[in-house]
Amino acid sequence: MIPKGVGCCLAVKREKQRERDKKQIHKIAFIFMLGLALPVFPGLVNAPDRTAADLPLYSEVIIAAVGDVMVHSPQYKAQYRQETGTYDFTNNFRFIKPYLLRADLALANLETTFGGEAIGYSGFPRFNTPDSLAGALKDAGFNLIITANNHTVDTGINGVFRTIDVLRERGLQAIGTRKPEDEKSYIVKDINGIKIGFSAYTFETPRVSGKKTLNGIIVPQEYEDLIDTFSYQDLGAGLPKIKERIEALREEGAEFIVLYLHWGEEYQREPNRAQRKIASTLANYGVDLIFGSHPHVLQPIEYVQSDDGSKATLVFFSLGNFLSNQRYERLKKKYTEDGAIVYVEVKKDLHTGEVFIAGFSYLPTWVHKYTKKQRLVYEILPLNDTLGNFEYYNLLTGESIRRAVNSKRNTVNLFKKPPLPVGQQARALPAAGLERSGEEPSIPPPDAATK
Repeated sequence: MIPKGVGCCLAVKREKQRERDKKQIHKIAFIFMLGLALPVFPGLVNAPDRTAADLPLYSEVIIAAVGDVMVHSPQYKAQYRQETGTYDFTNNFRFIKPYLLRADLALANLETTFGGEAIGYSGFPRFNTPDSLAGALKDAGFNLIITANNHTVDTGINGVFRTIDVLRERGLQAIGTRKPEDEKSYIVKDINGIKIGFSAYTFETPRVSGKKTLNGIIVPQEYEDLIDTFSYQDLGAGLPKIKERIEALREEGAEFIVLYLHWGEEYQREPNRAQRKIASTLANYGVDLIFGSHPHVLQPIEYVQSDDGSKATLVFFSLGNFLSNQRYERLKKKYTEDGAIVYVEVKKDLHTGEVFIAGFSYLPTWVHKYTKKQRLVYEILPLNDTLGNFEYYNLLTGESIRRAVNSKRNTVNLFKKPPLPVGQQARALPAAGLERSGEEPSIPPPDAATK
């Protein structure tokens, strides 16, 4: 038993010892933390001098692109909401929206027009779609809408102008067409410190009495210059005009040139001779990136070298259908239901000013058409996620699952990885994931197929 008074003295001594131990611990911790911090302070340690030039500094832009957005008659009828008397297309994009919002900029080809309700809505062969589609595209994450294609004048020249107005009212930029009072049908955008020029062109259908036509419809001569087109029958005249456009983009400060071309043959999974000729010529002109549409099926991804080997243009020959009613049971075509979101990572070296493609990836998509409560439903599905969660994505039948699985297989087999141009091998950044087959790319979405 501890005598009375001794316990109190011992307690005081223990308390003082605890205080000394605590101070010692704090001292040791401080010295340890200081040791970690020392390299930050030049002069405190013998560390090599580091200047800003030693540090890799880049600006980065992710561009997302999709193919044809079409609205056939069964589609707009399915989007009618009787309780409100309006059309609502937002559900078409609800599963794909998060993947578009991950990009800095997203563009799509609008293969229809907004001619207005007064002239009646219609599908193929002359498309006129409710204006609410524009709002759904904006909500889904799109920024730039391509309005130059073979259906541009389906509702006449007034439909061309009204389509531009409807898009602008929803905060979307149209490229490929312009109104008479507009100066340009193209745009140079500063995105994250990189100035990127965007322009779009479509092929013309055969001329009638020497007059330009699209979808067989004569374009009034006084308005011909308001739609950016080229003729397969006269590429010798058309391609130099595109060169002038590229030069205009450069003059306006574009450091990177993107062209979206409506070209090729419908339902053909390989680019034709004209597509290859045009791509080669545009590589010679210094175009950095080409997106293609019109075949309604996917076509390969390739690097196209300029004649002197100094330029390698990344070409997505066709991005297929993003939204449509072109089904196998209607067309007996196996691949019109397949689509993709492609992502291109553009980087700028802030030391040298060089702008280049650091990598790309893609996400296979498929248009799911099914019936719910006696009405048709159209939904674009992100196949990488879909095939692991059938119920969430409303794939509730064996047939729908089979078609989704086949669609993904079709896309992956077609989008074989093109070789990285020799000139880009040294500067390609490891983060781009360009050479990491089987790994997840740095380019969103994180589950996209690596390229």
